[in-house]
Amino acid sequence: MKKQIALVLIVLLSLTLFGCGSSPAQSIPTDTPIQETPTQTPTPAPEQDAFQTEPPAVEDQNSAHSNVLVLCFSTTGTTKGVAEKIAALTGADLVEIVPAQPYTAEDLYYNDRTTRATVEQNTPDARPEIANEISLNGYDTVYLGYPIWWGQAPRIMSTFIESHDFTGITVIPFCTSGSSDIGQSDDTLAAQAGSGGWLQGRRFSGNVSEDELQMWINETGGAKEKRALRVTINGNEVAVDWEDNESVRALLELCVEQPLVIDMSMYGGFEQVGSIGQSLPRNDSQTTTQPGDIVLYSGDQIVIFYGSNSWAYTKLGRLALPAQEVTELLGNGDVVVTIEGKG
Repeated sequence: MKKQIALVLIVLLSLTLFGCGSSPAQSIPTDTPIQETPTQTPTPAPEQDAFQTEPPAVEDQNSAHSNVLVLCFSTTGTTKGVAEKIAALTGADLVEIVPAQPYTAEDLYYNDRTTRATVEQNTPDARPEIANEISLNGYDTVYLGYPIWWGQAPRIMSTFIESHDFTGITVIPFCTSGSSDIGQSDDTLAAQAGSGGWLQGRRFSGNVSEDELQMWINETGGAKEKRALRVTINGNEVAVDWEDNESVRALLELCVEQPLVIDMSMYGGFEQVGSIGQSLPRNDSQTTTQPGDIVLYSGDQIVIFYGSNSWAYTKLGRLALPAQEVTELLGNGDVVVTIEGKG
């Protein structure tokens, strides 16, 4: 009997072990994608060190802002880095121009004449669309930054320039590049704008120091938080970089209560001159003037030059316009100049 029971238990145990045995291994799916090593993107030439591989983030313009704007189109971030330093040094607002169709690395390859950027730069009428809306309202100074592509500003800069009015705004261009200077790119943009006071631009490397930028900012005079005096010539407002001296401060006091209207006459083929009806403090020094210079002569006459002359004058300021525009504005007949204080 015990042998029969033992035999039954052995049979049952064998059945149990067979039922708990391991199942066959599951097969690995064959449709799982295999990750490939991405193809290496050709590196743009050193000259194009400001190209971008992804679009910069859009920055909002708030209703409360400085009267100074740093506006830039950046690619790899080189130009943006310089723009951020300028904004920090001047307390200015910072806004980027964002392309509606972002530029890829392939778009920017320098050695391929079929790439998007190459085709655009070789097509003077190309105007790439801009994604973000940018307002210049309330600004009287704009630092305008861009990379140099094939010796010129990217065509998207022309898109922006031609769609905005720069009247009453001092525009200070700057660029970044591997080695090329700003060339004629700033003059081209100024001509396309047709308005505003455009100063001579400057090229910077991506690692420019804040000290160098501060010296440039001081030289341009563009970061002044306020323009104390507003000037119109034959009804057209013109930006002026004023001197910081006793004569200018006295002129401001003279214009605070009511605008000073000066009937000016052409003289000598190089200047417009008019009396202000009273004398201002003077600190004359021998000066060789340039087109756009504003000086005090004999204490009671203001002279604006569209040519050059050497004499003893007190410097007052300078029209923020290219020499050619100064000549067109002042060299074709007598003008009426109105100066009024802004505070």
